[in-house]
Amino acid sequence: MNASAGGQYNTRHSSNSSSSAIDLSGTGLGTVVPPSPALRPSDNDSRGYTRRRLSWSAAEGGQDHPRLNLPATSEPGPSNLAVLQVEEDPFFSSVDHPLRKDSSVFSTSHPDASSTSLHSTSNSDADTVPDDEDEAHLTRKAQPKMDGRGHWPRDLSVDSERSAGVTSESRPRRRYDTPSPLQCTGIAIKNAFRRASMRVANVRGHRPSIRLQDGNEDSDSDAMLDGRETVTQRDVGERLAYRAQPSIPLRGRALGFLGPTNPLRWRLYNLLIHPYTEPMILALIIVNAVVLVVQASRTLLLPSTQVPITITGYFHTWEDFVIFVLFILFTVEALARVCVSGLLLDPEVPTSSLFSLSFSKLARAMSANSAQGGNANVPIVRSGSLARGLTMRRLYDNLKKPFLLPSRAPPPSFARVPTHMPPSSSTLQHGKNYSEDPELPPTFLSRAMRSDVPKSDPDALVSLPFSLDIQLARSKLVRNIPYLRQSWGRVDSVAVFGFWVSFVLATLGLERGTYHIGIFRALSVLRIARLLSVTNGTATIMHSLKIARSLLANVVYFIIFAMVLFSIIGVQLFKGSLRRSCNLLPVLGENTTQLTQPCGGHINASTLAPSPYLQLEGTPAGIIKGFICPLGQVCQEGQNPFSGVESFDTVYYATLQTVVLAAANTWSQVMYQIIESEYFLSSIFFISGILVLNLWLFNLLVAVITNTFSAIRDGTKRSAFGAASLGPVVEEREEGWSVVTGRHLGQNRLKIWWSYTCWFWVFLALAALAVQATATATMSTMQQKIIEITERITTFAFDIEIVVRIAVEFPAWRDFFQHGSNWLDLILAIGCSVIQIPVIHNSSVYPWLTIFQLARFYRVILVVPRMRHLILTVFGNMYGLVNMTLFLMLINFLAALVGIQLIQGDMAGTVTMNFGQLFNSFLAVYQIFSAENWTTVLYNATDAELSLGQAVIVSTFLSCWLLFANFIVMQMFIAVINENFSVAEEAKRKMQESNYSEQLRQTTSNRWISKLNPYLMLGTKSTTVNAENPSSTSVLAEEETLVRHDPLPTHHGLGQKRNPSSTSSRSRHLQQSSVVLLHELFAGSEAVDDIPLLDLYRARSESRGPEDPVEHETDRYFDILARLKRDTSNSKDPSDVRSTQTVNLIRRYPTYDKSFWIFPQTNRLRRLCQKIVHPSGGERIFGTPPSNVAHTFFQLAILFAVFGSVTTEAIATPLYRRNYYMQHGPTRGAWFNITEAAFSLMLVVEFLIKIIADGFLFTPNAYIRSIWNILDFVIMVGVLANVTLTLSFVGGLTRSIRALKALQALRFMTLIEKMRRTFEHLILAGFTRILDAAVLAVLYLIPFSVWGTNIFAGRMNKCNDTSVGGIGDCANEYVNTIYGNSFGFPVPRAWDNPAPSTKFSFDNFPASMLILFEIVSLEGWIDVMSIAMSITGPGQQPQPNASQANAIFFVIYNLLGGVVILTLFVSIIIGNFSSRTGSALLTQAQREWIDLQKLIKRLRPSKRPKIRPSSPFRSWCYDRAIHKHGFWARMMTFVFLVQMVVLMTKAFSPTEVEDDWHTVFSLVLTMIYVVDTSIRLYGLGWHSFRANGWNLFDVVVASGSFTTTFIVHFYFSNVGILLLQKFFLVSIAFKLVQRVDSLNQLFKTGTASLPVILNLLALWLTFILFFAIMYMEVFGLTKWYSGENSYQNYQTMGSAFLMLMFMSTGEGWNQFMHDYTIAYPRCTQVPYGIYQTDCGSTAWAFSMFIAWNLLSMYIFVNMFTGVIVESFSYVFQSSGGILRSITRREIRAFKKAWAEFSDPSSGLLERPNLVPFLAKLSGVFEVRIYPPQYSTTSILAACQDKSKKDDKTGGIHVRKLNRLLNKIDFKEIRKRRGVYNRIYHEANVMFYRRGGISFTDMLVLLAHHKLIDNREALGLKELEMREEMLMMVAGLVGLDKIESHFRKIFLRQRFLRGRDKAPVAARGIPTILIDATPGTPPPPSPSSPLTSRTSPSRSDHE
Repeated sequence: MNASAGGQYNTRHSSNSSSSAIDLSGTGLGTVVPPSPALRPSDNDSRGYTRRRLSWSAAEGGQDHPRLNLPATSEPGPSNLAVLQVEEDPFFSSVDHPLRKDSSVFSTSHPDASSTSLHSTSNSDADTVPDDEDEAHLTRKAQPKMDGRGHWPRDLSVDSERSAGVTSESRPRRRYDTPSPLQCTGIAIKNAFRRASMRVANVRGHRPSIRLQDGNEDSDSDAMLDGRETVTQRDVGERLAYRAQPSIPLRGRALGFLGPTNPLRWRLYNLLIHPYTEPMILALIIVNAVVLVVQASRTLLLPSTQVPITITGYFHTWEDFVIFVLFILFTVEALARVCVSGLLLDPEVPTSSLFSLSFSKLARAMSANSAQGGNANVPIVRSGSLARGLTMRRLYDNLKKPFLLPSRAPPPSFARVPTHMPPSSSTLQHGKNYSEDPELPPTFLSRAMRSDVPKSDPDALVSLPFSLDIQLARSKLVRNIPYLRQSWGRVDSVAVFGFWVSFVLATLGLERGTYHIGIFRALSVLRIARLLSVTNGTATIMHSLKIARSLLANVVYFIIFAMVLFSIIGVQLFKGSLRRSCNLLPVLGENTTQLTQPCGGHINASTLAPSPYLQLEGTPAGIIKGFICPLGQVCQEGQNPFSGVESFDTVYYATLQTVVLAAANTWSQVMYQIIESEYFLSSIFFISGILVLNLWLFNLLVAVITNTFSAIRDGTKRSAFGAASLGPVVEEREEGWSVVTGRHLGQNRLKIWWSYTCWFWVFLALAALAVQATATATMSTMQQKIIEITERITTFAFDIEIVVRIAVEFPAWRDFFQHGSNWLDLILAIGCSVIQIPVIHNSSVYPWLTIFQLARFYRVILVVPRMRHLILTVFGNMYGLVNMTLFLMLINFLAALVGIQLIQGDMAGTVTMNFGQLFNSFLAVYQIFSAENWTTVLYNATDAELSLGQAVIVSTFLSCWLLFANFIVMQMFIAVINENFSVAEEAKRKMQESNYSEQLRQTTSNRWISKLNPYLMLGTKSTTVNAENPSSTSVLAEEETLVRHDPLPTHHGLGQKRNPSSTSSRSRHLQQSSVVLLHELFAGSEAVDDIPLLDLYRARSESRGPEDPVEHETDRYFDILARLKRDTSNSKDPSDVRSTQTVNLIRRYPTYDKSFWIFPQTNRLRRLCQKIVHPSGGERIFGTPPSNVAHTFFQLAILFAVFGSVTTEAIATPLYRRNYYMQHGPTRGAWFNITEAAFSLMLVVEFLIKIIADGFLFTPNAYIRSIWNILDFVIMVGVLANVTLTLSFVGGLTRSIRALKALQALRFMTLIEKMRRTFEHLILAGFTRILDAAVLAVLYLIPFSVWGTNIFAGRMNKCNDTSVGGIGDCANEYVNTIYGNSFGFPVPRAWDNPAPSTKFSFDNFPASMLILFEIVSLEGWIDVMSIAMSITGPGQQPQPNASQANAIFFVIYNLLGGVVILTLFVSIIIGNFSSRTGSALLTQAQREWIDLQKLIKRLRPSKRPKIRPSSPFRSWCYDRAIHKHGFWARMMTFVFLVQMVVLMTKAFSPTEVEDDWHTVFSLVLTMIYVVDTSIRLYGLGWHSFRANGWNLFDVVVASGSFTTTFIVHFYFSNVGILLLQKFFLVSIAFKLVQRVDSLNQLFKTGTASLPVILNLLALWLTFILFFAIMYMEVFGLTKWYSGENSYQNYQTMGSAFLMLMFMSTGEGWNQFMHDYTIAYPRCTQVPYGIYQTDCGSTAWAFSMFIAWNLLSMYIFVNMFTGVIVESFSYVFQSSGGILRSITRREIRAFKKAWAEFSDPSSGLLERPNLVPFLAKLSGVFEVRIYPPQYSTTSILAACQDKSKKDDKTGGIHVRKLNRLLNKIDFKEIRKRRGVYNRIYHEANVMFYRRGGISFTDMLVLLAHHKLIDNREALGLKELEMREEMLMMVAGLVGLDKIESHFRKIFLRQRFLRGRDKAPVAARGIPTILIDATPGTPPPPSPSSPLTSRTSPSRSDHE
């Protein structure tokens, strides 16, 4: 199209112009495609075409779907859209879709979920095609143009991606042409390349959709019926949105001067849309990547002179020339895009407006337009002269105006549909309405299809969950935004800009001169970042991340704030701490040697007393702390470690250490350095950082990714990691030999016979691996030959197996290739056969190729019980795992190239990770991805770059890469695996029913005890019937009467336990005291809602005050209902039946209920014991119920005993006892022995009381029936054994006896109810699945262990003298030095296995499996990999990076083990937690109800004063307090921000001037803070002020900070005052959490999970205490080895506790495990005296360290992730569903009404205020019987008659009144009255239960009746409880109706009697004389006085 044509075209369609520059969609450009493709079938082809289902899946189940009636012969072009009629409101999405040419009517379908398969079917495409490309229609050879008649000359309904851009016209067809296989391959490659170019280059603007469809989608051929095609409602929207695109390509003035008719702009536009442009761009990007790889493959290291090479100029190699040419082309492409679509500003906004103030209204209009969808036709209105002044708002609007873009393009005129379209029917009722918040801006389609928005609510939106975000991403289709407003455009511009800057710097010699500036060259690498979308799967992952980015960004903001806060605390506490280290004083004339030992003091050589450390200037400090340097050393400040990078001296250094802390790797080193420099309590900072940052906040990222990707999966019915459809995994029979094609008619005999041999091949695979596992580094030649012969035999056998398996399929032999397992076995057989070729078998690569033989072990894994199901579940979405792995490799590759450009050539070759070449850089960034020893890479890189000026850039790059890779990319693997554990929506309800019925069938008794019970064995036998022994029928009836519970509980709310009805008055009185808190601690909360109806009546009658007639009547209702229910109920609960059986046994065998056959129920001692303890196995039937008071105090005594025992153990450590015995001799009378015996006696007393109260084994409530009693018994036996043997043999006998002391710590768990429940729910409930994962991990280790032995056996040995060349030179001695070249001493040379941190080898299978098990936890795998990379050959001394290819083994193992296996544990724990809580089976409606409950629980009633103060000053203070967004609130926010900035400027300084300045500034700010707090306190008053927790925070922090700062500045400062001041000042910064909405929301989100986290933390700490005592007793006296020091040991409780805490994060656990295996002769072994040896124990070390690693790291730490993921679903789910129907305005109105009618003192709503309160409610909570427009006031106001004839009607126009009354829908009124009555009576029940109605209970009550459908939203148990409540309420309503009816009759009769007795004249009725024969009177007029007077009586009668 030429310029003139373009101008004419623009003139014709100028009315449809929008703010878009050109009609190009997405992130790139697009062709001018006709808005409506041809819908008319061609004349010569009437066949139906099969269409791929694109975009999202069809529709949600149960939802009505839209139908579009399209004319059969509609012509192409914009005008034809007017005939489009929508029968129902579709849910559109702004995407394009090809239309069938013969479709006239579109129907909807309900596609079934297809199963996930990795096999192609016969009708599948060759490649996976994303659905963001299917709508393109852009791959044409030429621009489509209209002819002179306005018609489009060609068919545009071809799927461009499927046809690879070649249309039917450009591709000549021959009927009998059959392409050759070579041609087919070429076509497939060409199509794949073109699809990849559409994804990568994206010039034509393909849709950035979430859902990317496969080419082998579910075929719609089955849905084709009579030539009509099935489409979804989204497909309809896609077609319409495609037509809705503006028809003119170029608009506005790009860059301010290139208009829509500019020839240059048109030529560039035509160049960009050329069909070969995208493939050429992709080819150039690939060439760029290849050249970068070739360039980075050359090794470039720091020269031996340690001086970097200076390079001048840019062109040095051929790669530089190629890259230069490439970036010229990239620059041309970027300029073309800029010229076509603009750079930054909207082309339609004149740039001159940036310098004018006359368009401020336009700015506001565009801002509103941007928020509401954008309307380009808003006229420009001038705001008046400049005399009005330049306000900040006007200036802001003016500056913002040119940058505004509408969020959605306006619809063209031809895209508007008729307004007679019926309203949407997709709105769901009772909480299933997914309409968005009316305050949100409308979407594109809500404006394009005006009729889908009801007129009564024009802002309402109808959308499905998460659809708003998806529509926001898709809205870019109908608008083209400027170049820098596109994501990829910004990336490309940065890359191009970086290249040209680096080119200039290199030309000038500045890039690698004295300083290195590699950042710009590194930025140029980003040009190949587009390759992240090269495949459909990776493109889908990119789009999924893009959808999650907004929520991720919010969480990241909160995490950054928390990290900055921790950084500020670190600076305040530890600035200068890491500068202190011990310095070795000169002895032989050498210089003072600075050691690495941190310190806080030293021994004075003169006084031999500890002295303070020396400051920088040499003066001693005033305090001694931390580690004390020994004599001969001095503690002095110097440089921080790692060239000053590791420090807390400034906020940016502290931030780097906070990143290290958040990563939970190498953080313990910093912690122990700080402890040795400061105090042991400094560890609290680091432990808090781990808990808050790593286990809490960073797990929010896991929650975001998991929930977001789950929403994408639920919304699209596709995996968020690829286009594969989600469906059940179809398990094949046995080895996958089942027939699937249907062509095989039967099985031959050979196949039947062969099926019996499957187990033989499993055992053969196991035997082959077992033989290979016998290989060792020192095996003999004979053994090696046996292994080789075995390999050949098994290879030949499996070859025969494959041949036979193919043969048994004849004649349908092709069926063999239909199964993945067959393909895998065939590949393994061929591979095993090939590697037996002598040339390959004898080569060095053969050990690597043995993986083909070892891979057969998968057969063994599949036959292990429970493993097959787990593997099929985990790897069911193999496509997603493969895509995620590919994405990980690509993004690591990109980061490696960036690292190469930054660091290559700056590091020495002695460093393993030196970024010298590409593979090394890849390993370095992969190491950071795994976070293992990532600080080694960080510190080595920054140390090399400090002198070159790039240290800040390099540290920032590596830190950001760690945060992104480890906390986002790695967590995506959790989402991949978790995707396979999800349950289909349609199956959730059935599973709930199954689980509920199973719970009802469960019994509380132990089966094994029942089998051993002799009474149950004897059974019930018939006896003689007499008066003393009645019949069984009568006995059973009496027993049922004894044990029957009232079956009608008054359930309500969230389902709580019942409060025992037998509570005495004394117990009710004690409930007001603190004893209740202790009772809840030990037994749990019993204050619940499950109260029998009769008890409710009795309790109300007892507690009722003065007689109230209304309350009396209501009580009578309760009495009637309770008696009716009691008399008519015959239901039997399973527990009642069991109780009846127990009563029967007791009556037949009285000794059954006697404890030890001695104590009957009447025994006083037994009754006393029963009052003290709770029974086991249910309530006692005939016994005495426990007393809450006695039980509470007894449990408290046991708790004190356990606490005292643990405290004794913490004081009397093994080291203390040894010293005590050495001083006092071995004595049994030691205080700790007596104390332990006394405390142990308490456990015995408890045991005796329990067994006397309820028996031990065979009684109904026997001691052994409780699992917790069994655990208590084991603990008691262990403690007694320890005490007895300790007193018998002083000091005990062995480590095992001493370790029994640790059992007493577990009593904390058995005593505290919440810990018991947490342990049961989170660990015991899912233990089997966790055990399955552990078994799978061990099975995974086996083949890798054999493989590692084959590769590395005997090749990793090294000499301790690094100067020798090999084993031949490793002899004699060499001189070793400790510090530099000083203090040398001779050491014998030794050739041994390496020991970087722990000693390991691959010399045999056990050793190989041990080291692989250790590094599967990601601890130490870098050390092992570094050793493998340094292998030079057998018997040769290793050299760094000599064999970098060996790292492939560890990368594969780490990826499959460290990533997949670890994330499997996380996914299983998340699944266990969600299953236990029930959330895994929750339907959408149930989840929304839970979310609503969470919201309701978070709401609190307003505590503001009801009346505004009258005093002017106090009213001003009141306004300052309640206005949260006024100038005063903003000023205080600014003050808090300034205070935070002041804290961030704090830094280490040797002088006190800077500290004084900070103190003065903080004093001023805290004074302002105090004034603000005082003003708000005075304005609100103390009662209202204290209601908000933040206000109390203000009082404490403001007063504390001001007081301490004042004291420090004017008086004195000691350590305590300084710490308090720092604490208060840092707390001020926390106020920003309250002030910033996003931070406040996420803070509340985090705190929502705090109770569960605290329970889990308490349980975790209990196990830490248990293991700490055990570690102390076992290893408290063990000699230190490589890792231990004065703080890292198990000699004290504190150090052991800290060691276990940091080992929970995987830190160094294997090093300490090997250290504590130390044995003789490295230690002292004494045969006598347990306290005289310092050796370790291999058995104890391996068992205890591995057990703690599995329990803590794999289970407890991951449980925090599960808890937070589950809790975070509230925030995610709150974006849709019923929560959208509750606005803040309605909540405020509810709070206002509540504050008006509730009791101010109690906060409860009293019964007299219930009716006016309900009448006050409005909005979604409105419950009035008549709507507001039909209230009496409204009716009277509407029917006013202002004429003068109103004397008879009281000013009411009767006809108006009648017309208005006739409009009332009385059917609806009756429904509203029913809802009102139910709410009223249920509220009465709540009032009688608690003496008032709480704020939360009222909201829940209203939600039940107004917001949700109980049958859909409630679980089965809760629904049953709710139905019973509704039955009771219905009874109350019925009784109320009956009473009202009788009252009405009574009142009417009384009225009539009174009227009859009254004289006629007194009634005001005129006397009427009636004749004997009256005639027919005329009908009275409506205004007749008679009619008006008699009608009320008639009405009453009627």
